[in-house]
Amino acid sequence: MWFKHRAWIPVAWLLSGANLVSVWFAARPGEALHASAHALLALLFALGARRLEQRKRPSVDSDVVERLLELEERLAELDVEGRLAELEERVDFTERAMVDVRTRAQLPPKE
Repeated sequence: MWFKHRAWIPVAWLLSGANLVSVWFAARPGEALHASAHALLALLFALGARRLEQRKRPSVDSDVVERLLELEERLAELDVEGRLAELEERVDFTERAMVDVRTRAQLPPKE
């Protein structure tokens, strides 16, 4: 998005400062609403500039979360491999059991 560009940070600070100065000029008798509007704009632009600055800096928390997600994916892959090994063991056991049953069926009955 074009609002993520780092050039918007100084622009937001400049607009905040300009509106803060405009409060002084608009604070004449009978212009209270006009001055309040400039004060609100100054506050909103300052908050926007702070938010853009915080988004620009990589936070440690996002790195930790990203690493945790990567580890969870790797763990899930390992679990799939473990389940595959377990299924192979079950197939081997079943094959041995079937061979055992066949050999018993071929023996003559005990008298």
